Amino acid sequence: MNTPTSECPVPVEQRPMNEYISLKESTFFTWTTEKFEDYFKKSLILTGVIYSLTALIIMASFVTSETKVNIILYTVSFGTFFVALIFLRVYLGWIYVYERLVKATISYEESGWYDGQIWIKTPEVLIQDKLLATYELLPTINRIKNSLIICLIIIACSIFYLNYSR
Repeated sequence: MNTPTSECPVPVEQRPMNEYISLKESTFFTWTTEKFEDYFKKSLILTGVIYSLTALIIMASFVTSETKVNIILYTVSFGTFFVALIFLRVYLGWIYVYERLVKATISYEESGWYDGQIWIKTPEVLIQDKLLATYELLPTINRIKNSLIICLIIIACSIFYLNYSR
């Protein structure tokens, strides 16, 4: 959506629709907007790579007296923590764009941090932005939120087991 500049004084790169498009096209964020099957596969690949790296570091760091179960649980705990950090970063990026889309006003800077302005969206722009936020972004945000919750549950269970199994 490119609103005419006479109607919208917000610089092109700071318009919520353009922020959404640039985020959607970026490599770090694009995999979260794909179909559920592709999202799930890429999440598993990401988790597998991080678990592998974490396992290598943990096996090199711990003494051999640790049981294999403890090493696996440490790998799961720390690996899932790093996966959760990635999901958190993606979640924060999408939620920022979502909030800018659903708000009736847009704060922007024309040339620097010291000249902040506020533009009130026209009803047409507001409706279009809210539709995009509701039907495109909200499912993605909910999917990432569910993934974060799963990560936190895994971390909590593995830490609980590590603390109380001794």
